[in-house]
Amino acid sequence: MLCTQAHAQLFDPVIYHITKAPDQVKAGERFKVTVQAKIEGDWHLYSALNDPDAGPYPTTFSSAADRLVIAGDISETEPRIVLDPNFNTELGWHSQEAFFTIPVAFDTAAQGNKWVSLDILYQVCDDRSCLPPKTKQVTTAITVAGLADVPFIINNTSGKGFFYSLYRSPTALVSVLENREWIFWLIAIFGVFTLFFYKRPKHRAFSQ
Repeated sequence: MLCTQAHAQLFDPVIYHITKAPDQVKAGERFKVTVQAKIEGDWHLYSALNDPDAGPYPTTFSSAADRLVIAGDISETEPRIVLDPNFNTELGWHSQEAFFTIPVAFDTAAQGNKWVSLDILYQVCDDRSCLPPKTKQVTTAITVAGLADVPFIINNTSGKGFFYSLYRSPTALVSVLENREWIFWLIAIFGVFTLFFYKRPKHRAFSQ
């Protein structure tokens, strides 16, 4: 079982590249980034438009860069709609190659040399089996100079807490779960907590 899990973690039939992005934008300006996915063999990558409750994870993009947000609906090359034998339902998927266009924007405080970094949560299957969902990151450099005439309005969700952020960007949790280091830290925190609150029983004196 451990060998199978290790193989699933190492094998990944999808390669992502940013193929199109502007060299310079204004703060608050909405612009588009194009990401190419190359899919090996008979594996297929699921459409971003699939219902997340249908079974497999749809391809999902989220910002992994400071002051950068997703600024609209993601478009993609037309997926093939088929009856998926793994989930017995009609789903959209891509074979061999797909392109995704992601609208993004930097907030109005961003200036200078920046990174456009996107986390991609995705899952691939063939006609008989599926690999576990995985997260990858694509990055490209960009310059932010000036301010847009009509800046994109970024909703402030900082006061809504961790669970709202997790709902908006589930890739953060997937990345943590994929990294086995969290187990070490969990055990360490539990150990410190136990030592701090543990009270040794008092010894009673017995009279003869």
